[in-house]
Amino acid sequence: MLKAFGQAVRECRSARGFSQEGFAHYCGLDRSYMGGVERGERNVTLVNMERIIAALDMKPSEFFLTLDGHFRDLAVQRDAAHLNDFAPYFRPGIPRKTP
Repeated sequence: MLKAFGQAVRECRSARGFSQEGFAHYCGLDRSYMGGVERGERNVTLVNMERIIAALDMKPSEFFLTLDGHFRDLAVQRDAAHLNDFAPYFRPGIPRKTP
């Protein structure tokens, strides 16, 4: 959830032409804190979430709709990593049985 939130913040901020430092200042937050939020390393309070979303000039409902795609992307990454765990057990070139 934190990673998806951070990625969405970064994309929305960039789309509006803000630098990370400028956006953090606009929100009344520290630049290093904002960097941690965007990397998914900070546990964001509701108060700061509200500040960030308001600074993006979005309604919370609009912002959280953007997270849907981020959750799909994270699920695909997780599934790919899980499949890679099994890669050593696969042998290429083994024919499939046909009925």
